[in-house]
Amino acid sequence: MELNQFVNELFDKAKEVGFAECEVYYVDKESLSIGVYKGEVEKYNLNNSYGLSFRGKINDKIGYSYTEILDKDAIEMLVRSAKESALSIESEDIQFIYEGDKEYKDISTYYPELENIEADKLINIALGMEKEAKELSDKVTSFGGCAVSYSSGSYGIINTKGLNLKNKSNILTAYVVPILTIEDKMYDGFGYVVAKSLDEVDVKKIANQGIEEALSKVNGKSVESGNYPIVIKNEAMVSLLSTFAGVFSADAAQKGLSLLKDKEGEVIASSNVSLVDDPHLEDGLATVGFDDEGVATKKTYLIKDGKLETLLHNLKTANKAGVKSTGNGFKGSYASPISVSPTNLYIEPGHKDFDGIISSIDKGLIICDFAGLHSGANSITGDFSLAAKGFYIENGKKTFPVEQITIAGNFFDMLKNIDEVGSDLLFPMSSVGSPSVRVNGLAVAGE
Repeated sequence: MELNQFVNELFDKAKEVGFAECEVYYVDKESLSIGVYKGEVEKYNLNNSYGLSFRGKINDKIGYSYTEILDKDAIEMLVRSAKESALSIESEDIQFIYEGDKEYKDISTYYPELENIEADKLINIALGMEKEAKELSDKVTSFGGCAVSYSSGSYGIINTKGLNLKNKSNILTAYVVPILTIEDKMYDGFGYVVAKSLDEVDVKKIANQGIEEALSKVNGKSVESGNYPIVIKNEAMVSLLSTFAGVFSADAAQKGLSLLKDKEGEVIASSNVSLVDDPHLEDGLATVGFDDEGVATKKTYLIKDGKLETLLHNLKTANKAGVKSTGNGFKGSYASPISVSPTNLYIEPGHKDFDGIISSIDKGLIICDFAGLHSGANSITGDFSLAAKGFYIENGKKTFPVEQITIAGNFFDMLKNIDEVGSDLLFPMSSVGSPSVRVNGLAVAGE
């Protein structure tokens, strides 16, 4: 059944059984992922998925249901399931079917240059990255991965309050992880690109990025335990910020799962730190004009010059807090309920380049990689103890590679101790970004 006809019949049926307000959210996605190993295609996954979720308000409660098939049987099932789920809700939280905003930002997230790319061209990209890596270094003995992926999709919201929004997007990504063996030790590196056209995919550049990162780790050693000034490189800071991003959710705060509850207006970070959620960021991987409740998105400062300005809200959490939604009500999938999620979340860059950030450090560390983030970081307390790799700083210069160390601290304390923010803002195949930052002291366990 065609979408508009299905929606009209679904809304009519829902009203018959007592639903006062109704909404559908639909997603249509396709993706192609190609992985190669030793000059041959190892993985070729082509996926197409379609799904539609229904929300309906009855007796001031909202029920949910979803389907992957658009037919009359699905209409009966959606209405029945949503009514059953609504009547079983015991929570007193008020939820909403949104009437929409007057204006929505015109967002471009679909790139015609990526349309109808032949699979052979994508295979050649993957094979080319592997081939170039081997030609760049005779130390390459294996690969931790070598793949190219293309994805495109459209989604939309239609409700009985007159809202009818839709968007489409697509993107191409490619990466290679060469593994070098030098003196019986293995070192890996990561090269990647996020592209809007094939012209942006340079297989030699990607391979070289991976090789150089692997070579930079050769002959790493530990350092004495102690408290060091630390420069957290942009990619490592992204992984740390991603781990603790949930503390900025109003839903987490209202459930007692964030120490930032009721901290709006307070200084929680160094005056050097401004944390932004920007759904309108050009070429951002989470750029969007409206959230999954139909609220118009906007650029939001969570932290401005060290002060907590706001948490991220959806309609439900905003109503509980007596504020306006920040436009961060999103679903994990069409089958999921609305939660709170960031869009393009990043620390605003400063003015010093990387060399300028390390230049004033007599003895310290550059951290390029954290490991064990899932087990070694507590997103509620902010405490972390993580295996790390990087470089030693001496007399303001990067010197030898460092490994076999553990960095321990607290995320909230660390925010207050950031004394410099670099200019090298980076989004490493992620909707979370950060420049490199300098922290005036973290505990290091080494030799």
